[in-house]
Amino acid sequence: MARPPSDQQWQLFEHLYLRCPPPLHPAKFLEAWEVSYSELAKLSGVSRSTIEHWMSHSASHREATLLHQRRLAAIDRLFRHVDRIPTDLIKCWCDSD
Repeated sequence: MARPPSDQQWQLFEHLYLRCPPPLHPAKFLEAWEVSYSELAKLSGVSRSTIEHWMSHSASHREATLLHQRRLAAIDRLFRHVDRIPTDLIKCWCDSD
């Protein structure tokens, strides 16, 4: 049976999910990590063509969405702190209930 989120769960959502991590532009991600446009596309969940539009300085330029910038920021944090993330937390996060 479904249950409503607790106040603590709402606070966690509002603090962590809505604000953290701060957005990271794809160009900044590329400054930190040596990945190809194809790899960046895979990490971002978009096509390589979209990455090319994000990185373009021409009329075809498009800005990465906040959602994609937040995703790259989260991946950046995971990459930077991979050795500090407990295996149990990864299992809890990734396993379906």
